[in-house]
Amino acid sequence: MTRIVLEIPQDKDLDLLLALLERLNIRVIQKTHEKEQPGAAKEDLAFILKGLPARKDFDAFVRDFEESRKDRPLPGREN
Repeated sequence: MTRIVLEIPQDKDLDLLLALLERLNIRVIQKTHEKEQPGAAKEDLAFILKGLPARKDFDAFVRDFEESRKDRPLPGREN
């Protein structure tokens, strides 16, 4: 099964698409997007979209990260 999410800005286009999908016997589940989000959800979304700070030397970050994890015994890894 494949799921596709479409954002259709004009109602007339939505009507045409729904008619086509019905003709092709494709199941449709419609969900409308609410324009306003609660304040906390907006803040959470802004935090997520902000992301992590950029790193100038990503290779150095990877080396430091791997080095910090070497002291932990993990299954399948020789210490």
